[in-house]
Amino acid sequence: MKIIAAMNGLVSSDVAALYALRYAALFDYPLCLLHVLSPSDRREEVELSMSTAEEAASHYGVKTERVFLSGEPTEAIRKYLAATRTDTLFCSTRMHRRFFQDSLSEKLSRLSLHANLAVVRVAHVNAVFATENIILPIREDRLSAQKFAFFSSMAKAFAAEAEIYSIHPTNRRRLAAMDTHTARMLFQKINTRLSHYANTLRLLNVPFTIKHALTGREIDQILHHLARHDFQLMIIGGRRLSQFSELFRENPMERLFWHTPVNTIAFYARDRK
Repeated sequence: MKIIAAMNGLVSSDVAALYALRYAALFDYPLCLLHVLSPSDRREEVELSMSTAEEAASHYGVKTERVFLSGEPTEAIRKYLAATRTDTLFCSTRMHRRFFQDSLSEKLSRLSLHANLAVVRVAHVNAVFATENIILPIREDRLSAQKFAFFSSMAKAFAAEAEIYSIHPTNRRRLAAMDTHTARMLFQKINTRLSHYANTLRLLNVPFTIKHALTGREIDQILHHLARHDFQLMIIGGRRLSQFSELFRENPMERLFWHTPVNTIAFYARDRK
């Protein structure tokens, strides 16, 4: 089993590789530094980035290898993943107004892959060196085991404090009619349903909190919460796992990626069909 970091010589992919490195170090997996060759390449920049990642890996005792592929990037990566035992592929994305449209990461997210996919949006380069607080927003108690496993692993890898931020969708009329006791009972019910995840975090010795919010505007609430607190990393579900898409005509993850003030990883669990 290995962890793969797709690299292209840009700073964003360097940061994604550092997240991949810390994840690999946690499980004692080797780290594969992967690049798909292209006529527009500046190969010396790619290899310089790989050298930097290798130097960082040496401090964590993580073995590394370089892999250069050729051909159409998404197909080359898909075939490589099918031929290797890979836990997770980390891939950065450059932000455009329409999310990461037509980027390698966007195309990979549409494929059935033989590995988990972690798409990294970099808001602050230096945050990867000082990740002390990680947040996972969910709707109510809807949390997949795969997404929680990735979230808890990243928190453990960085020795960071973890927060599960439970969003309770409601409208203004219901919110105005809800008293404190009713809200408290609702939150306690959700905490009970999340108790097995809380117990896992305790067993991992990961400090954590579960916070709640009642709102009719979920994404705005998450962005407001991020702006008011000191988080360095947010984990969200990819499109296949998103718990917010039912309420929005636009892609909610697009808004989070565009406006987030913190580094964000969109996690796509491998297709197990």
